[in-house]
Amino acid sequence: MKTVYRSKVDWWIWAMVCFFLAVLTAAAIGGIGLITFLIFLTGFGAMFVITVFGVRYVIDGDELLVYQFCRPRRFPINKIKEIEPCKSFLWGPALSSNKLAIKFTDRSVLRTSMPMYISPKDKNRFIGQLLDINPNIEINRLSA
Repeated sequence: MKTVYRSKVDWWIWAMVCFFLAVLTAAAIGGIGLITFLIFLTGFGAMFVITVFGVRYVIDGDELLVYQFCRPRRFPINKIKEIEPCKSFLWGPALSSNKLAIKFTDRSVLRTSMPMYISPKDKNRFIGQLLDINPNIEINRLSA
């Protein structure tokens, strides 16, 4: 059974959208033309939809699928070592600075020793479901 968790979206994403629309509107008033305005608006709208709605996390059996720009990456839940809440602006498949840092037991899973940063909306349910599959995951709740 698959469970889908959407990414939490911070205010700064919406602020960037408003800024872009304000600049685009000012340019349209300044004379870029209706066709150019519509092309830019359509392009930005498509990028926004792919970015915001393309980030999600799916628990499917014993795998965690992380979708970023609609492309999935699979991670074995039994190799998750630790989950730690954190506040970070580091890039990752997350649209919020209020994230979970996921560390794996095997460095080859991510091909780095850095944790993976994600930001599911319902963190407690997400962590609970991961713990149901792998009760050996350490949860560090002290840092957030």
